[in-house]
Amino acid sequence: MKKALIFTVLLCGLFLSAQDEKQSTEIVALNKKATTFFYTQKDSAYVYFNKVYDIAKKNNDSKNLIQTLFSLTGVANYHRDMKTMGANLEKLDSLLVTEKKGHTNFSSTDDYNIFLYFRGAYHFQLSEDSDARKAFEEIILNVNNKADSLQSKTLQSLTSVAHSFLGKIYLSERKFDLAKQLYNKNIREILASENLDQEALHGNFNLLAEVLMYEKKYDEASTYWIKTLKYNQQKNNSNAVIANSFYVAQNFNQLNQRDSALYYLEYAKSVLNDNPVFYPKYHILKSDIFAKNEEYDASLTELEKAVDKIQNTTGNTRSLFLASTYIEMGKINDLNGDPEKALSNYRYAEKQFKKVGNRSINELKLLKNKAHTLNGIHEPKYFLASLETVDEAIHLLNDLKPTFKSQQDKLLLIEDAFPIIESGLEAIYTLHASKADDSLIDKAFYYLEKSKSVLLLEALLNAKATEFANIPHEVLERESQLKSKITFIEKKLNTSKTGNFELEGELFVLKNDHLNLIQKIESNYPAYYNLKYGTKVISLTKTQDLLEKDELLISFFYGNNAIYAISIENNTKKIIRLPIDSEFETSITKIYRMLSNPKSDAMALGRTTYAIYEQLLAPFLKSTNQKKVIIMADGLLNYIPFAALNTNPEGINYLAESHAISYVNSATLLSELRQRQPKEHTVLAFAPSFDGTVNVSNADRGKLLPLPSNKKEVEQILSSFDGRSYIDEDASLLNFKSQLSSFGMVHLATHAIFDDTAPEYSYLAFSQNGNPTEDLLYVADLYNLKIDADLVTLSACESGLGDLKRGEGFMSLARGFFYSGAASIASTLWKVNDASSATLMGSFYKNLSKGDAKDVALQKSQLHFLNTNRDNGLSHPYYWSGFVISGNTLPLSLSFNWVWTSIGAIVILVGGLFYFRRRRT
Repeated sequence: MKKALIFTVLLCGLFLSAQDEKQSTEIVALNKKATTFFYTQKDSAYVYFNKVYDIAKKNNDSKNLIQTLFSLTGVANYHRDMKTMGANLEKLDSLLVTEKKGHTNFSSTDDYNIFLYFRGAYHFQLSEDSDARKAFEEIILNVNNKADSLQSKTLQSLTSVAHSFLGKIYLSERKFDLAKQLYNKNIREILASENLDQEALHGNFNLLAEVLMYEKKYDEASTYWIKTLKYNQQKNNSNAVIANSFYVAQNFNQLNQRDSALYYLEYAKSVLNDNPVFYPKYHILKSDIFAKNEEYDASLTELEKAVDKIQNTTGNTRSLFLASTYIEMGKINDLNGDPEKALSNYRYAEKQFKKVGNRSINELKLLKNKAHTLNGIHEPKYFLASLETVDEAIHLLNDLKPTFKSQQDKLLLIEDAFPIIESGLEAIYTLHASKADDSLIDKAFYYLEKSKSVLLLEALLNAKATEFANIPHEVLERESQLKSKITFIEKKLNTSKTGNFELEGELFVLKNDHLNLIQKIESNYPAYYNLKYGTKVISLTKTQDLLEKDELLISFFYGNNAIYAISIENNTKKIIRLPIDSEFETSITKIYRMLSNPKSDAMALGRTTYAIYEQLLAPFLKSTNQKKVIIMADGLLNYIPFAALNTNPEGINYLAESHAISYVNSATLLSELRQRQPKEHTVLAFAPSFDGTVNVSNADRGKLLPLPSNKKEVEQILSSFDGRSYIDEDASLLNFKSQLSSFGMVHLATHAIFDDTAPEYSYLAFSQNGNPTEDLLYVADLYNLKIDADLVTLSACESGLGDLKRGEGFMSLARGFFYSGAASIASTLWKVNDASSATLMGSFYKNLSKGDAKDVALQKSQLHFLNTNRDNGLSHPYYWSGFVISGNTLPLSLSFNWVWTSIGAIVILVGGLFYFRRRRT
């Protein structure tokens, strides 16, 4: 159940002390008595406030009527008396409308905003988030429309609380990043104020801790909650003490600290004072503790008690709380070996959701659990029912996805959806094994496509939508400016050693402005919205049409329990399932470690990679026509360069010796990338120099040692293609940005640094000018650039690595270049050798200039390097297999030199024909 946000400063400071000093002695006395019972005995508080209300009504004193109704509503809000609160709001609505019509100075008072606060709180507690959001957003709008000098303390406090409530709504929608932005804003402003408001500060600490718990940052959450609990104990804020104790208990349970969880739970119970509002949560938390220790019968008993208590509540809160509890009961039934009972409880939950009407993220949990339970019965009709459930979940995801604006929140939504997709694949694989219906493979492929690269595809569709939706230039320019400013400030904060309240405040305003602008664009330009959030993915049949005769595409899904793989050729398709165990995942980790270490034993590496080859690829590689393999990797498979897998059980033969390997995030993305019109193929190449010295303004530069071969690498490339190079100090970020639009290919022979703590601030280094914001290109910068290149080569260490996200792959520099519009990218999976990189890249571009497809060009380059070094240590895969090619691998159009060579040949041929014809005549 959602907990009301209790802020004593509002309930007492705003509604009690703000009363007219000229009130009668009788009213003052009655208000004083009522206040003593405000938090402890609601009925007594009602009695005294109602006496004030009667006096004011008798005297036709509208001001005291409004103030007293605020006080009565405040008591009802604190004690969760929703019936009384609703009745009071109706009276206030009538009075305030009359006041607004009758008094020209009404807008200068805070009464209407206080009313909006209560209306928002009322709808929030009834889980009517849409109405609650409108009320709180109206408060914020009223504040923004009033000059700072005209804002009262009441209005400022209301704004803070409105942000907190909106944060709670975001939290319920699992939009954690947006919630944290609001809470941190409040905390910054409270800490920066002259008079530190401890009540509000700890209230926001409590809210921030809740987000941290949901993000599984349990230790950090506990730090805030223990601090807040101690404060509320000192202040005798009983409701807040109960809420804090519940959260601390829940957090300790997640940390598998049963005794501590039970201690805080029972402590909360001792403070309950028979308040019926809190008992459902008490029983649910106790159920969680039992379930964590596999005491399922005891867990179900507690949930049944919770359902009994919830029956006494009203409104949407009752339905949503019941739905949530029935979902938990179904989950425990399933764990306890009673799937039919689980399905019964899921049906109860579905009925409760239907009563509410509005679909929400909570239904996703229901569908996820339901599909898992249906599969567990292992009967065909239940597998079919599971597929219907998965289809419903995907439809719900399509509806929910556009409401998630933060990339971090979208990633979490995708993470939540993965088990649903896995349940669908499990049902399909089992059904296909029993009746060999190949149409099931088409459905499995659809599920795989829905799980892959959702954000990257959305970014590409966003660019297309912007182009075709006729959005005014000034609107797009404003959006571009906001994104650029946001990135600039984020970089400053990321490189700063200490916090900066002023910058953090500015960043919050910019992000809020950007969010509002995007929402306005989506609202005003339906064509843009429909293109950007298009949910259609390419079908298996259309993918077959996309492939050349010698191409084999293999799409992997790396689930919690198994890997599913689908292979597609022009006229064939196949699905396999590979169970995942700790041994398999250990092998993947071992392979990557050995590949990225030139001193590892190549024969031992070959034996390990052969086992992976046998499991993942051998079932599909049966035809001699298969010359090219397109890999759609997932999960840990992203770490493996498939070209380096050994295909020989007796010795070593690398997959690269028989197949050209490329990668793409999804077939839908491949289709989009292959629609690109090629550009003139001239090369923009950069080879900055480094000396390893540390610059005070950017200590990271001290990690950047000289690259002796990068200039040679650039020279070799420009011997195959026309273009322009920037060497040493000329290889600046400024030159890079200014020249981008003029070239069809971009080659960066430089250093890349992967930041595992903040992946979006991994960077490529350019020539040093003393300012880290002007000589480093971060992943975050790439989201604001337009690089309309057919090929970007990142000849730099670990440029293809990043934070690994399910379905999305690495959040890497390479991925960032796809965001900025590149059609294909060559990148690296480890710290590559400078000299071997120069050799590989020289022959790679030479092959490209001859008209080879990009994957074939890289294959030939790797094979040439391997064959040249068969008898020495450079044959180790470390030296040649670290480069991978992703995206659209179709051949480049002929280079300038080759075009003129072809034209010359044609002229000679035509001239010869003309000569012989003349001789005959």
